[in-house]
Amino acid sequence: MEELKKQSNVILGFILVLIIVLFAVLNNKNVPVSFGFTSFSAPLILVIIGSALIGALIVFLTASATLWQQKKQIKQLTQEISEYQTDLQKKIEEAKEEQQREFRNERAELEAAYQAELQAKTAQISQLKAPEEQKTQAPKQSFNYFD
Repeated sequence: MEELKKQSNVILGFILVLIIVLFAVLNNKNVPVSFGFTSFSAPLILVIIGSALIGALIVFLTASATLWQQKKQIKQLTQEISEYQTDLQKKIEEAKEEQQREFRNERAELEAAYQAELQAKTAQISQLKAPEEQKTQAPKQSFNYFD
């Protein structure tokens, strides 16, 4: 699409130059040119071509200044985008590390609570087993054969 636009601009430029040259060739009489402080006579073809060249130079200088400002702005905006991306990456990493830290802390707390509950249940089981073991173990009476 952009290439088509460039081609159409080139074709339009050629047509404009052709019209100016054709007009200048058809009007080749000498005409007086006055700059206010001086005046001279020149062929109309030179006046038209000279005016067209001066106009083209003005357009070129104006477009160049605008293009230079746009390039400068693009460079600045690209740098800002890069800084924002770097800052965003840092924030993402910080948030990720914070999440991992919270996860590890929560996991450690859960493991500690699990171990504490496991030890409490083990202690309860031991306490429940202790009376059963005492019941199952009959009191040993010592037989003394020498009595």
